[in-house]
Amino acid sequence: MRARLLALVGGSCVGLVGLIGLLHTPYGRPLMRRLGMACPAAKVSPGEVEAVRLRAVAALRTEVASPARPAAGQTLDVSRAADVAAWARARGLGCVESARPSHTIKCEGSIGERARDPRVPPVDQMVFAFAPDGRLVSVDRLRSRLTATDASRLFGQAADDLAAALGPGRLAGDATPEYLASGSMHVARLAYRFSDYLATVTAMNISGRIVMHEQYESARGG
Repeated sequence: MRARLLALVGGSCVGLVGLIGLLHTPYGRPLMRRLGMACPAAKVSPGEVEAVRLRAVAALRTEVASPARPAAGQTLDVSRAADVAAWARARGLGCVESARPSHTIKCEGSIGERARDPRVPPVDQMVFAFAPDGRLVSVDRLRSRLTATDASRLFGQAADDLAAALGPGRLAGDATPEYLASGSMHVARLAYRFSDYLATVTAMNISGRIVMHEQYESARGG
């Protein structure tokens, strides 16, 4: 499995923002430990974390500005921690705010209008990350405990929503239920790259557990 992950990484972690984000979720961290990997962000300051993020963003963004910057109901580079906290309270979510290694708010529960639909599994966690100056710079949304059918359907819904706002993205892998269910590390990944915005949606089989990770990130600055 280690060789397979290294092949996916292909020598460049900045090219796999969605996969790296998934590995830092509660369900990806055990896999990191099994692979002998550690998270270097645990030992650095918020400013250093933001500098690393901006270097990765610079390697991924393009010259074309995004027509929109959807971010799970938030406004990148505008929303502040108080805005996110108010949004979460209005939805009855339990959240924890942390200052290091970077300023984040982590919320758990059923999030968003679609969570009211009993056919849609609840969101396990949302993580809102802020730059040192307080701007919201990224939103991560994780669903776990999915069936392959659920993951395929939710991946398709997210892809449709992004396509309606941004046009076609870059798809890699296979989001069919059959493929996702048939082996560990089977991945479907949809990516958008603009000069001011990055979005990545990943559905992945991690040791038989199907998870879906969405990341919406500001690409401004740097």
